Amino acid sequence: MASTKRVSQAFACVLWTLAFLQIALAQDMIEDHGCLKSTCRYVPLREKLTVLGTDYTRGVVGGFEQGAGLGGGAQFTSKTFIPSVSFRANALVSSRFARRADLELFVPRVGDSRNHVDAWFSYLWRNNNFFGIGPRMPRDFKTDYATEQRSFQVSFSRDLTAQFQAGLFGAVVDTHSFPGRNKTDPIDASFSTDPGSTISLWAPGLNSTSSIYSYGGYVLFDTRNFAEGLPRGMQLYGRAASFNGLKNHNAFSDYAWNEAEADLRFYIPLRYTGTVLALRGRGQVKDNIGGSQIPFYDLSWLGGREFVRGYETYRFRANHMLMFSTEFRQTVWTQSKSRGLDVVAFADTGQVWGDHRSSDDFSILNSRRFSSSNWHSGTGGGVQFRWSRKVAGRVEVAHSNEKTLIYFSMSQGF
Repeated sequence: MASTKRVSQAFACVLWTLAFLQIALAQDMIEDHGCLKSTCRYVPLREKLTVLGTDYTRGVVGGFEQGAGLGGGAQFTSKTFIPSVSFRANALVSSRFARRADLELFVPRVGDSRNHVDAWFSYLWRNNNFFGIGPRMPRDFKTDYATEQRSFQVSFSRDLTAQFQAGLFGAVVDTHSFPGRNKTDPIDASFSTDPGSTISLWAPGLNSTSSIYSYGGYVLFDTRNFAEGLPRGMQLYGRAASFNGLKNHNAFSDYAWNEAEADLRFYIPLRYTGTVLALRGRGQVKDNIGGSQIPFYDLSWLGGREFVRGYETYRFRANHMLMFSTEFRQTVWTQSKSRGLDVVAFADTGQVWGDHRSSDDFSILNSRRFSSSNWHSGTGGGVQFRWSRKVAGRVEVAHSNEKTLIYFSMSQGF
């Protein structure tokens, strides 16, 4: 059964790759201008859907956070039928059978061309890994879970300058979690829905529905230059938000926390032609309000293609996280200003810490501290072929003290 599942997933990945290559080679990618043609968002989560085509029905690449496989689908849009607004609808699926649907209203000009309003409803179903909460949970506890999520979000953003943007957002999200595809070791066989049982194995929000509203803001300073070869410049991002649970009929529904995030990326050209040193530092802090909890699937995490390679996706979870990535990128063949083949060498490191499920359990208290013994690191390399200024096909091999993993993606990394 497991081998059949892996074969089906690999076959789906191949089909997605072939479809992507056919479209990419047939036409140039559409570059976004203030997100008028692509869907890029910075709150509540950072994401960008790359759009292929200019008609009312277009192809889309992306749409899923890491661990869902290659994703994409179709976008239906009003285009310029109504000049002052844009209506969009996305139907997306991934190679690991995650599903997503969006209905969106985007207003590119509110008062003047620098102000934008985006409102959208999303439905998402997907499967994720879970190893437990804490910086040192063993791999033996590996299982998975599924979530079905319905959400409504609205954001207001202003372009303060050509490179500096700021904005505000509000959201209401309903998430139902339940056992995933792993029937041999289901999540509720190892982890508990009840805080009265073994506290270190309690997963707040498991097998229940959380209804949470949130609000906050962000700032973005982006000087990256994609005009020729590898990107150069920097991107600085910061976000702060508050999350509060709504009343529901679950046995436990006391959710509330404040969080802040910073993501700093630098792309430094070196003296050699076509060589760039890419650096990234990302930190996230989630502080419980009073005795409230955070649903286990909303905790900070490490592990995966963009968050310490060499570890499985979502390998470590806790309240807070800090990570650093370094990539040496070298162009070895150039076809055009924006198209070429690059080799990449990288090193990642990071840790998670913080746990407020108990104030007297030793295993919980021991996980609260930032510690030099909690760092997890991975190294490796890969190759990428840049199709356009912002889209690439990339293959990476990463090694850690736990595993050696291969990653496939349709991006230039961070």
